[in-house]
Amino acid sequence: MKVVKIILVSIYLILFSTSAFGDSHFYIFGKGNFIKSGGSESDYIAGENDFPLVSAYQNYGAGFGLTFGRSIFIGIEGQYNLSGTATLIDPTDNDTVEIHTYRYFSGFVTLGFNIIRSRFVRLYINGGGGICYYLGAEETETYISQLGIETLIEPPEKKYPFAGFGGVGLELYLSRSTGLLLCGRYLYIGQEGSQPVYMGMAGIVYRF
Repeated sequence: MKVVKIILVSIYLILFSTSAFGDSHFYIFGKGNFIKSGGSESDYIAGENDFPLVSAYQNYGAGFGLTFGRSIFIGIEGQYNLSGTATLIDPTDNDTVEIHTYRYFSGFVTLGFNIIRSRFVRLYINGGGGICYYLGAEETETYISQLGIETLIEPPEKKYPFAGFGGVGLELYLSRSTGLLLCGRYLYIGQEGSQPVYMGMAGIVYRF
């Protein structure tokens, strides 16, 4: 895939650029994804799309990352995301059905800019682009609604959709090399019908 090739070339350039190693950070984190409600009543089609509305829900995960650079920095990041429970809603009778979302991996090439950079504090903005990979997304799932209606949930149209994010991060250092990491991000996944995702992250960062 073209996207995969671009990511691999970017990782190669990051790891082997002699100018990249001025300031390096390795971090691990836990994360929460907060997905907004989505869908529209106008998308309702009897017998075909009976549950067009999706409630807000959460899922969680963990990951790691590596960055290089001083004022401007580049890096790579990997994440593993657990499944969540979303509620689909039929707007004609308010029938609902709970479904389990897919677990997925995501990988990004990142780029950021330091707003504040000192011995004890680093405040920055960053963004990234990459792909998601859904686990177990090969077969149609069958669910039963509260009113006993059988509902079929098709696998995602794209198993490897593009994903991109933008956000802000804060690192608070307890020593010369070790600190705490806090980040807030907005995540976009290039999948039909995808909902806005707001991400919160907290972890540990090692500076070397």
